Parts: sequence; structure tokens; C-alpha cells
Amino acid sequence: MAVSIHSTAIVHPDARIGDNVSIGPFSIIEDDVTLGDGCEIGPHAAICSGSRLGNYCKVFKGASVGTEPQDLKFGGEKTTLTIGDYTTIREFCTLNRGTHATGETIVGSHCLFMAYCHVAHDCRIGDYFIAANLVNLAGHVSIGNYVNAGGMTAFVQFRNIGDYSFIGAQSLIVKDILPFAKVASAPMRMVGINQVGLERRGFDEERRREIKRAFKILFREGLMYQEAIVRLAQDFPGNADVESMISFAKKSNYGLLG
Repeated sequence: MAVSIHSTAIVHPDARIGDNVSIGPFSIIEDDVTLGDGCEIGPHAAICSGSRLGNYCKVFKGASVGTEPQDLKFGGEKTTLTIGDYTTIREFCTLNRGTHATGETIVGSHCLFMAYCHVAHDCRIGDYFIAANLVNLAGHVSIGNYVNAGGMTAFVQFRNIGDYSFIGAQSLIVKDILPFAKVASAPMRMVGINQVGLERRGFDEERRREIKRAFKILFREGLMYQEAIVRLAQDFPGNADVESMISFAKKSNYGLLG
């Protein structure tokens, strides 16, 4: 139940520290911070006001968590950054709080941000997101569950990324990405479904085959967007995976990467 705080760390007396938390040398924990049970804060890290970390999170050397948004509209309003359980933030990552637009930035549980990643204001990130080195999210980006992003990928603001999608390294995401998709750069395109990722998550062969057939109708048969949506609804009645694709597509404001 003990809390380990290095003698050189600065911890505000109003910070809420859970059980079995360790805070490394020269780290700073500001006021209005919550660290859940079992969190590990490495050396030279900054956990800033408004940060809410769940249980068993790890923050490595030099990371800055819950810093003010890099948004000229930000006026010093009270906002938050909420992070779920078992999320790891590696060296020199930066995660910003929200702005008055939504009031919060949200990161799910079991996420991994490798070194030098950036999460801007008002982002919404689901569970099990893996961001390789130098992944950068602009403001208001929405990421689903079980998404993988390769190194040096950049997301334009307000884009939406569907569940179980895979994004290759060095990609520039300027459109929304459908659930289950695999996309790659040079040039940026959708190359199929996230076959390996779906297998790892327990999608059987029949389920993957139906998703692949739906992708073919949507992107490879030359149908107009609305025609493809109607066709999907007709050909896959009661298929929850395809229904999630249809719902995602209908909500897209920036078009789907195809």
C-alpha cells in the first residue's frame, strides 16, 4: 500500500495519489491530478493540472501529460485529460487537455503510445490503441477500439478512425477510415481489411469473409456512395459488423479513404 516518491520529485499536496504509486526523480505532479493505484511515473515527467490517470498506468521519462492545449482559442478554462487503466506513455510524449469545445481529452484503457507521440486537445481515443513512434493527432480526432497506427503517422483534425483498423507507417490521414480497414501510404490508399488484426481479435474466417465482401461492394464495384450503402443494407441484414460500417459511413463528414 506504500507510495514511493523520490526526494527530488515535486508533488502538490492536493494531488490524489492511489496505493502503490511510484514517482521518479525530478518529476512534477501538479494540483488537481489523480493517479490511480499502481501507477508508475518515471523521471523528469510532468503530470499537469486536470490529469486523471486510471490504475496501473506507466509514464516514462520526459513525458508531459495533461498540458494546456496548443490552441489559440484556449483561454485558460478548466478542462481535463482522462486516461483509462493500464495505459503506457513512453518517452517524451505530449498529451494535452481539452478546450471549451468539449471540456476534455479522453484516452482509453490498455493503450500504448510509443516515444514522441502527441495527442492534441479534445481527442477521443478508445481502448487498446497502439501508436508507434512519432504518431501525431491533431485536435478533435476520434479513434475507435483496437486501432494500430504505424510510426510517423499524422492525423488531420476532426477525422474519425473506425474500430479494428490498421494504418501503415508514414501516413497522412485526411479522410475518415472505415472500421476493419487496412490503409497504407505512398500513395495513401485503402489496401483491404485488417486481416491479421481481425484474426488476432478472434474474428473467424466466415466473419472476415463477410467483412471483405462488404468492402468490395463499398469500394470496388463502382457504385455511387448512396447506392453502396443501400446494397450493404440489403445484402447483409442483421450483420452487426456491416451495420457498424454503414453507421460509421453515414456519419462521415470528410469522406472515406478508399
